Amino acid sequence: MKWAVLVVRILVGIQFAFAAIAYFLKLPIADAPTDENALKFMGAMIATHFFDAVKVLELVGAVLLLSGRLTPLGLVVLVPITLNIAFWDIFMVRLSGPPMGLIFLALEGFVMWGYWPYFAPFFQPVAKHV
Repeated sequence: MKWAVLVVRILVGIQFAFAAIAYFLKLPIADAPTDENALKFMGAMIATHFFDAVKVLELVGAVLLLSGRLTPLGLVVLVPITLNIAFWDIFMVRLSGPPMGLIFLALEGFVMWGYWPYFAPFFQPVAKHV
């Protein structure tokens, strides 16, 4: 099981690293959305440089996953981004293609399961003040 978590961690890291690097190098990696609302939303994210910040965080999270150093922190950075990608798939493009956000969310959940001792404290019903 340890090997499966390692392989999935590296695959997720490679995907996010490639997506971030391709964005900054202006490489086309996906078809542009055709829905009018999706185009407006994407245009606003790019025009305000919000997307630049997201891609920097993707790259940071990917480097943490690929290096194996601070892997739980890398997951904490990437899971909200992946959740937004899943929401994009569901609400903006209406699952017109493969739901990559949902797939990567499941893969990240699998990696989190492999690092469960680091995430278990977040699920304590009563947090104690230190």
